[in-house]
Amino acid sequence: MDTGRFFRAALVLVMVLMPWRIWASDLISSKAYLEDPTGQLTFDEVRQASFTPYTGILTKGLSSSVFWVRLRIDPALGSGSVDAKAMGGFPPSIYVPDANAETDVQTLALRVRPPTLDQIELFDPFEPHKTNRIAGNHLPWADSEIGSLNHGFVIAADSAPRDVWLRVMSGSTMVIGVDALPYSEMRALDKRQEILNTLDVALTIFFIIWAGLLFAMRPDRLVGAFLVVMVVSFCYATNYMGYYRIFLGDWLPAKTYDTMHSIFVMLLPASYMLFNRRLLQDYQPNATMMRALLPFQYCFVAGWLLLFLGYEQLALSLVATLTFVGQLFVCVILVVGLRAKTGSAASAPNPNEPVLSRYWILAYSLLLALLFSGLILPALGLIEATWLSLYRSIVQGAVPFLLMAVIVHLRNRRLDLEQQRQVAMAEQVAAFEKSRREESEQFLAMLTHEIRTPLTVMAYAAKTDMPEGQLGEHVKSGISEIDELIERCLLADRADQAGLPLRVEQTTLKEILRAPESRFAGARIDWTVNLPGDFVITTDITITDLVINNLIDNALKYSPADARVKVVVKLDNLDNRRGIVFEVSNPPGVAGFPDADRVFLKYYRAPRAHIRTGSGLGLYVARSFTQKLGGQLNYHRTIDCLWFDLWLPL
Repeated sequence: MDTGRFFRAALVLVMVLMPWRIWASDLISSKAYLEDPTGQLTFDEVRQASFTPYTGILTKGLSSSVFWVRLRIDPALGSGSVDAKAMGGFPPSIYVPDANAETDVQTLALRVRPPTLDQIELFDPFEPHKTNRIAGNHLPWADSEIGSLNHGFVIAADSAPRDVWLRVMSGSTMVIGVDALPYSEMRALDKRQEILNTLDVALTIFFIIWAGLLFAMRPDRLVGAFLVVMVVSFCYATNYMGYYRIFLGDWLPAKTYDTMHSIFVMLLPASYMLFNRRLLQDYQPNATMMRALLPFQYCFVAGWLLLFLGYEQLALSLVATLTFVGQLFVCVILVVGLRAKTGSAASAPNPNEPVLSRYWILAYSLLLALLFSGLILPALGLIEATWLSLYRSIVQGAVPFLLMAVIVHLRNRRLDLEQQRQVAMAEQVAAFEKSRREESEQFLAMLTHEIRTPLTVMAYAAKTDMPEGQLGEHVKSGISEIDELIERCLLADRADQAGLPLRVEQTTLKEILRAPESRFAGARIDWTVNLPGDFVITTDITITDLVINNLIDNALKYSPADARVKVVVKLDNLDNRRGIVFEVSNPPGVAGFPDADRVFLKYYRAPRAHIRTGSGLGLYVARSFTQKLGGQLNYHRTIDCLWFDLWLPL
């Protein structure tokens, strides 16, 4: 998957999953609360007590007190009057007949969030005949007044403002958001929330499957940590949204889901910390600081112990505090506790290098800390909650999941590139080893064949009765051939050396030709120098002489015994560079014409060239040394002639 497309898809999913507040006709004109530390106050006592006004969402943190909430419901805040005609558009089934009223009144919904509240009791003096009206996690979902993911009640609207009271208990954090709105609007909002919840759960399942497949193909620790986060988040989110209570309500006691929520609340930050620690490992963090992160990762163990000992709020408070501090400590490590430098994008992929700059990971960690602060600090009662606190599972899931998924995707791509690079390197090594093996086989075959001939001649001469001088000549000739073969092998080894040192110096053409003219004096060679005077050449004299020697020796060896070898020296330009050309030509002998595509290959000899002793290294060495001199050596042929032209820069 293209990284750009992955980022764009992630952005679209963030926009889809962010639970933007949808405007609704909230009919609550004022809110007030009363804290009941003993939980023993009766409704009659509460009605006479003094309440503290508040706005927005009631935020009291982790408290064992019972809270009473007084709500002033004013139908005039809605779209019109409360009579049936002015507030039409509602299905007949939501009208509630009132025996004490002259006419039917419109049905309203009182929606209470978040879905983690344990018990909510409604007191509505307008409907005194309805008693024991309870909602919350401790009530089976089938017994709820409203079949919704949220808690709530169906109430009748009066033509004038009136007060209703809620008695709220929660074993976890005391954050209470209440809306009073027409029943149809409540149902519409619930439908939207269900869609968001479904998308959130679907996204989590997708990431679980994706991460599971990645981990199955390549067990990487970061992918494994991401998979753990996704699985724990799925359990947390589905329980937070109320799905366990809805689908498993007949199998487990209602209070069990509240305990499960506390367990997952404490386990989820630990999974985040596991991912953070695996992510930091790529940046060579300070070992002491990394060890200091362990208590933050495993604080859920102490939390669970306190939970099962009956100290639920203490456990939640401890884990929430350590989670927030731990995330801030991750940011501190990214700022002052790293030793590694992020590799550049152009560098070779390496799984031990960070996939992103430390600053991108710092931005991710700060965003996570900001997100945690918006969820944890209200839960601790340190700041006022916002509407985001009522969508905790979605906010805590969608944004971090997408950021983690991007990091995992980039790391997985890096590992893929590294794997491809290793495969390519392995293939190169295998090809190199194969080439070396084939070359060794060719070398041994050539050496065995070429040494056998002079040895056979010398052995035959030693067994034959011939004058001592003639025997010596045979032995001398055989040794010379073996010595020449060894010399060619040594030259081929020098030609293969990448860092062969050159002794470049200025010399004249006459100086270069002196050695070959002397060496081949009396041989069947016609020398032609088409140059106006002597020229100065900058080259390595020894290597140049070796190349010219190999070309002339090759021409003499494979031309007919009575044929003349021509050596022509002339000026010629190549690619707008001035140079000098040594052209060595001869008619083909018994060996015939060599293969133009293979003539410069190592150990190559024409099929009929084996009648003469040779190594197949002469032309290979000549071209290799020519290239080191910055020149060119080419092969040409006509019907009755072949030649090699050696071009060297002046």
